[in-house]
Amino acid sequence: MKKIIGLSIAALLILALVGGATWALFSDTETSANNTLVAGTLDLNINGGNTAVSTFSAANVKPGDNNDANQAAASSILLNKGSLAGKLTMSAAVVGLAGPAPVPADPDIVPTNSLKDVATVALYIDKDGDGHWSSGDIGLKSDGTTYAYAVGTPLSQAAMSAYDGKNWASVLPNMATTESDKFAVNWEVPTAATNAIQGGSATMTFTFVLNQLP
Repeated sequence: MKKIIGLSIAALLILALVGGATWALFSDTETSANNTLVAGTLDLNINGGNTAVSTFSAANVKPGDNNDANQAAASSILLNKGSLAGKLTMSAAVVGLAGPAPVPADPDIVPTNSLKDVATVALYIDKDGDGHWSSGDIGLKSDGTTYAYAVGTPLSQAAMSAYDGKNWASVLPNMATTESDKFAVNWEVPTAATNAIQGGSATMTFTFVLNQLP
């Protein structure tokens, strides 16, 4: 009996030694570290900043006035300063105000807010930045659509009021990072304008949004 017990203990010791030896097999450990997500940025600047600017302004306008010779002055620079490309959309709002009634009353001047319906504007993206409607430029119609420059195709001019509440869903379908484009306005007060616009004013507000691409 003692011999059997002794043999059993010896067998258990041998198994323990064999089992312990498995921990001495070769191994190699590697690590995957710094698994990180970094979000990109969409940052649209206008005239180098993030505050509202005036694209065009003119005082004491009268029938026959326009900025045909100096469209470059009625413009703003749009810059995609972020790290991601985006789609540029735009909307417009228009407000018209009547001029003050003259004192003493003057039958020739009947103040109205009609300047917004009489004055016309044409909006476009001046891609080459030359200050004029030319090759590569993109026009924005008052119905919310866009059109490309073509030889012999004039700017689409419409009353300021026609742009009120309009949205352009794809002014620039893919505005690359660091891309800079000029938004320009060509305005005119037709020679047919009457005394009804005297003293009145019309203001346009343009809102630009850079959206993430799908």
